[in-house]
Amino acid sequence: MLIDSGSTDDTLAIAASYGVQILVHPWEGFAKQRLWALSQARHDWILMIDSDECLTPRARSVIEKILSEGPRFAAYTLSRRSYVGSKPIHFGDWRHDEVLRLFDRRLGHYNPHDTVHEAWQTAGNVGRIPGLALEHYSYSSLQQLWEKAQQYTQLNAQKVAARGRPISSWTPMSHALWAFFRCYLLRLGFLDGVEGGAIAWTTALGAYFKYALAREMLTARQRDSS
Repeated sequence: MLIDSGSTDDTLAIAASYGVQILVHPWEGFAKQRLWALSQARHDWILMIDSDECLTPRARSVIEKILSEGPRFAAYTLSRRSYVGSKPIHFGDWRHDEVLRLFDRRLGHYNPHDTVHEAWQTAGNVGRIPGLALEHYSYSSLQQLWEKAQQYTQLNAQKVAARGRPISSWTPMSHALWAFFRCYLLRLGFLDGVEGGAIAWTTALGAYFKYALAREMLTARQRDSS
């Protein structure tokens, strides 16, 4: 089943050529879109994959075996490898990327208020699909990496501001410095070359502006309420 929110490329035509069931639903946000998709499913076990991800043949065989024999866990994580253009990223914050995407929908939920980085919350034990399971073609270029980083930064800032906690003047810089150190040096992001550096810098800038923008939002909120 494919949930489409208004794609303008050849997505629907390609999906139709493979006989995929297509459902169109206006975009309401990441978590709400996934929740709506779950409500349309015919079965309780769900494999949730984004449009820029591909399931490896080996992972498909493993999942089919798990479902046919009876799952031992309420949900499973999948190991994911991300790309910038055609370059696979092996280090930095993107290494050892595990995402929870196979689950029993009766035993968990998405938080509808999550505007970004929504994740399935399960009430049961979690297992793991062994080996590389997902190829994640996350960004077609460094330009797209930068553009999406700005979009996600705004959403992350709104999420932080919604907590209502005070943010000091040094918080944005401290988070930015730590993010760059962690991504580029501690987790060896420099071994991924220019792309590794770009990921580290956008991560650091995203961290800085996430808290700087959230602080600005909170200040404006306090000013308006006084």
